[in-house]
Amino acid sequence: MLLLIMSILAVCAFGRTLWRKGQRETKGKEKDMRKELVQEGLYVPTTREIRENSFIYRYNHKLCREKRLIEGDSLGSYYLCLQAIYRANLDALLLEKLDIRSLEEEFQKSKLGFVCRRQEDKELYEKESAMGLKFISLGNTLYIEYLEEEQLNLLEEKLGTGKPFVTDELQAMAEETYQEVIRVRNPERWEEKSTFLYPEGQGRKPKIPSQALVLKISNVMEYDASGNLILDEHMREKCEYLEQLKDEKEKEYSEILGIEVYILLD
Repeated sequence: MLLLIMSILAVCAFGRTLWRKGQRETKGKEKDMRKELVQEGLYVPTTREIRENSFIYRYNHKLCREKRLIEGDSLGSYYLCLQAIYRANLDALLLEKLDIRSLEEEFQKSKLGFVCRRQEDKELYEKESAMGLKFISLGNTLYIEYLEEEQLNLLEEKLGTGKPFVTDELQAMAEETYQEVIRVRNPERWEEKSTFLYPEGQGRKPKIPSQALVLKISNVMEYDASGNLILDEHMREKCEYLEQLKDEKEKEYSEILGIEVYILLD
């Protein structure tokens, strides 16, 4: 019996060694893979951008370490690359299920003159978006540490093998898991249903339940070269249109996805 137990322990130790070796080899390719992700149009934020994000304290760093997604107490490039791949597949899924592209076309063709945010002024959630749209993006932070090991393995394999980064298999995984990945939790009591709410934003629903899917629509003010606000004769019409659209699409998208969907107007 003792010999059997020692044999089992030896096999487990060997398996862990091989797993860690594979992890080191994948992590060693981080810079190259990050570059390839960027070349394919996916945005991988810097660690500084993440530190400046107001939701950094909501990442479960302990769980990240247990699942070997990070080393130490900070999110690194490895985690952020995996997160970018997940986001690309979730974005693709949402584009497939919702009429987001049609809305985007309406904004671009509208005679009301909607204005999107300039590239240099974009917020992090807009930069990270893989939808390829100017006005609409997903507003949720993605906490991939709550994925199961086999689901994380799919992302890690894709990071190792390279493009295409959006696949049917990964989209199916995103569809199965995104309700857990978008949910904002207290890392100290992460298995509980959190009552945390999003910060205030524009619109009649300024605070959003932690489990809701959040879409953001950007419609910014224009300024002249001197920094003065340019008067917009259609501002009232824009606001009325967006408020009506918000109410309609929140209800429609919630019914399609089977979860709460909120739209924030930036």
